[in-house]
Amino acid sequence: MKRLALILFLSCLFAHSFAQSFLSLDSAIAIVLKNNYNILIAQNNSKIAANSYAPGEAGMLPDISIGAGISGSNNNLTQHYSTGLEVNKTGAVSTTIAPIVSLTWTLFDGTKMFALYNQLKLFRDEGILNLKASVQDNIASVIEAYYNIAQQKQLLAVADSVMSVYKEESDIAEKKYKIGMGSKLDFLQAEVSYNAERSAYLKQEINITNAIVSLNQLLELPVETLYNTADSLPIKRNLVYDSLKANMKSQNPALQVSQTNINVAEDYVKEARAGHLPTINLGLNYGLSQTQSNAGFALLNQSLGFSGGLTLTWTLFNGNIINIQQKNAEIMELNAKFQYSEAELQATATLLETYRQYEVNLKILQMDEENFVVAKENMSIAFAQFKIGTSNIVQLQQAQTSFATAGGQVVSDRYNAKVSETQLLVLAGQLIK
Repeated sequence: MKRLALILFLSCLFAHSFAQSFLSLDSAIAIVLKNNYNILIAQNNSKIAANSYAPGEAGMLPDISIGAGISGSNNNLTQHYSTGLEVNKTGAVSTTIAPIVSLTWTLFDGTKMFALYNQLKLFRDEGILNLKASVQDNIASVIEAYYNIAQQKQLLAVADSVMSVYKEESDIAEKKYKIGMGSKLDFLQAEVSYNAERSAYLKQEINITNAIVSLNQLLELPVETLYNTADSLPIKRNLVYDSLKANMKSQNPALQVSQTNINVAEDYVKEARAGHLPTINLGLNYGLSQTQSNAGFALLNQSLGFSGGLTLTWTLFNGNIINIQQKNAEIMELNAKFQYSEAELQATATLLETYRQYEVNLKILQMDEENFVVAKENMSIAFAQFKIGTSNIVQLQQAQTSFATAGGQVVSDRYNAKVSETQLLVLAGQLIK
């Protein structure tokens, strides 16, 4: 029983300390970079492409191999020589061994190997760009999810403020009713409104929990994990379209990948053209050939040393396949350029649309912030008048509703502006450096 009590105490202590832990945005980003499966896969693909960028993969280095062979025979031997010598032997055993070291090296293949080597470099660069794109997309998702928690917490603060006002209103209405200065209808209406705000407050608490669960999913953390986060929603209000557009053309990962595809297509054309030129191979061998026999003219035949030579192969005609491959490669290059133009047009259009939305969001935020100040003052005046009996509960609750609506709208505006800002930085390739 004591042990169970100790376990329960330690569990409560751990839960309390964990609940009080703080998760910053930078910490959340660090976690997603470590845990997110899409990023991990992109990292591995990038490593594969980097490993493949090697001269040997492009066929620039020689192949060296070691081989050995052994064979034997057991035959009945009959030989007649011009000298009159005759050899007749039953069960003549002959053994041959032939170890060898071989080197094969393509010295020239019409520059095909150089085109292939450059392709491997481009594939390595593309792997890095794909990793950057994956990192940016996931960081953007984390930023939006993280600040959604802040949004929900701010909405809870608005709900708490409104609920406090409704509570005070209910208390005043009750006192007025009890001393005969107010109607029971006003008291009951105030009580109903207060209970409705309490219900809205509890629902908003659930929204915070759900927002944390959503972030946990992105971070690949247990969904039950709890922590505190920042309450504020910082917004960059000075983003400039021309600067974003210039950065997009040079830093946007999708456009960079599209440009890389053009370069790869150009190398495919070079590779196809190389088929019109000859191939020169160097072959070198160092080996031993030894044959032993217990019958015949030569009982031992052995050779040890180097052999080698150059071979030239030049395809003069192969059914016009080389020409077809070259034409197809040139068409692929043209398609890659078309795809880049389309990607650039789409990215520019998306950037402009997002920037306009960003500007509108900032303007709406400014207007709603000013409106919130007015709504707050209006509610204060209505509440003061209700206290002294110069206004009724309907007028007060209209002012309270306007205050709650204005407060919630400001919070939503801030979040929308933050989302637009994040999307702009992603398009401009500026979310990570």
